[in-house]
Amino acid sequence: MSDTTKLLQLDEQLVFVLVKSTRDGLMMAGLKPNPVGISKFLQCRGDVSSIVGFVGPISGSMYINTSENTACFLASRMLGETLEVLDNQALDGLSEIANIIAGQTKAALSSTAYKFDKISVPSVIVGNNYSISHYRGMTSVSVDFELPEMPIKPGDRATFSVNMSLMKI
Repeated sequence: MSDTTKLLQLDEQLVFVLVKSTRDGLMMAGLKPNPVGISKFLQCRGDVSSIVGFVGPISGSMYINTSENTACFLASRMLGETLEVLDNQALDGLSEIANIIAGQTKAALSSTAYKFDKISVPSVIVGNNYSISHYRGMTSVSVDFELPEMPIKPGDRATFSVNMSLMKI
């Protein structure tokens, strides 16, 4: 276990899986996001989140949280067309990205103590400054990513976070 993950009381395996699943999932869109921060707290500072639930012996959820501009950029790259407004097509694209990353995560955890059986259909939250509460005892990890391929607009950042919380049922 690295000094950082030990200090933050993070499960190193979950950090590795979340980084790998996100990078592998976005590779389909020609993106190579760089991890730039980790935490054990869910951070929903952006305006848009796509949420996927996990069910099985381990249950929980995964969130992708970002700004509207970054959500449009991610969806544009996934769908192969330019999206500049957070409309239904952009939200569907972000949901598809969440679904792909959740599928990658499910596969990566299939032979571990964190194995779960199914993933839900993605849901989307639009709005800022909200918080999500979970039962005590959930194992959580959050990874912030930077998108070097994204042109930055004034007042925006080319970042997003992927958060995961799991609990043995």
